[in-house]
Amino acid sequence: MPELPLGSATFRAAAVDLGGSSGRVVSATVDGERLRIDGVHRFRNRAFTDELGLRWDAQRLYRDALVGLTRLRREGPAFTSIGVDAWSGDYGLLGYDGLLDAPFHQRDARTERSFPIVEEILPAAEAFRTTGVTALPIMTIYQLAADREAGRLDTVQQMLLMPDLLGRWLGAADVAEATNVSSTGLALPRGGGWDVSRIEALGLPSRIFPDVVFPGTVTGRVSEGILAPGDATDITAVASHDTASAVIAVPARDQDFAYVSCGTWILTGVEVDHLITSDQAREAGFTNELGLDGTVRFLRIAAGLWIVNECMREWGLDDWGARSTAARRDLLARADAAPSAGVLVDTGDPRLLRPGQMTARIAELVAESGGRMPTDRAGVVRLVLESLGAFVARQVEEAATLSGVDVRVIHLVGGGSESSILAQAVADRSGRTVTAGPSEATSMGNLLVQARAHGAVHGGLADLRRMVRASTELRNYEPAPR
Repeated sequence: MPELPLGSATFRAAAVDLGGSSGRVVSATVDGERLRIDGVHRFRNRAFTDELGLRWDAQRLYRDALVGLTRLRREGPAFTSIGVDAWSGDYGLLGYDGLLDAPFHQRDARTERSFPIVEEILPAAEAFRTTGVTALPIMTIYQLAADREAGRLDTVQQMLLMPDLLGRWLGAADVAEATNVSSTGLALPRGGGWDVSRIEALGLPSRIFPDVVFPGTVTGRVSEGILAPGDATDITAVASHDTASAVIAVPARDQDFAYVSCGTWILTGVEVDHLITSDQAREAGFTNELGLDGTVRFLRIAAGLWIVNECMREWGLDDWGARSTAARRDLLARADAAPSAGVLVDTGDPRLLRPGQMTARIAELVAESGGRMPTDRAGVVRLVLESLGAFVARQVEEAATLSGVDVRVIHLVGGGSESSILAQAVADRSGRTVTAGPSEATSMGNLLVQARAHGAVHGGLADLRRMVRASTELRNYEPAPR
């Protein structure tokens, strides 16, 4: 276990947390039984389209993260460690000279062609019974199959998942972190590493898959010239799948809980100690992913605040300036006060997964439900948030039934935890108490793994969650009387 620098009174670290619409760098110190966030730097993440398809500007993301790291470093003591987490599925392909080109976006349509090709070779139903991982077109396995079909892997030397790509640029070794690997569709169950038999069956070059490490592994040191002169800052592998980090920071007191991690995606599930591979679980769209300390995150993924964000983009409210930020806040405040539309849509409908024309798609679903589309933007936002709440409540009930977990409390974390509409809708529809917060759960989970790896905190998940409760103001929502 790494040790804190000689003479350091507290442990200070930085979390680089990348999401589908924005990124942030969060710095914090561990002081006694509390994690104290002392700085946050936010930046936008936007995909772009070129002649090949929908892509990510990974190098710009890295530059924006560096701006945040250097700014927060100037505002306090040196960082003992930096950890990076991001969304799952996407990756960068590297040759001898570095990144070959911009990584593809998981929503690019190319996987519509590769999905049936993989299904023919590795049927999804059989894979689920073995690994517990359900088949989704956004997964790494289908993206790599598309790359193979296009001949893009011929000169590739390394494939790095998004958080590990940024870690490499900071100075880390080329590795793949286990919680993220577990969601690729190419992993052995329970953190067993890459599944070579599946890789070879698809004709993928095994040379491009890096060694797998577990959360808490120090993978390198930040290169000279990135931070302040004389800094000796480790790069620590965290639970780099952003949902895995978020679930670490669920402030649960016992095991009778469900979690809802709500950002661009909304992930609803329970924490268990074994894979759930029943046909009912597969048919319901649930998957099993690795969590910290060998836990299993049994969950379902669906569109979350992506739906609201796409509406905002359609309305011209997606700029990053102060004026757009104020307009978005005003719209959300008006949504809080708006009357309910009296109709709900199924936010799990696949029509809501693609970008563009989001309000028209919502209107189509409203019409199919026999309701009327709100005529103002605040009403549309409220409709989406209430519909997300109803969807989550159904998923909680299904997760509880399939897993046998006696869910008594639902923990809502991430950006969606700031929405009282969403939290109250989940409580009302589920008939269970909802505890909202922390909104920075992913960054907190990231930071706590770093702190434990460097000896600043000790214990298991229950101890880390106790620190979250001591460090966060939480809000409870009770179901309305029926």
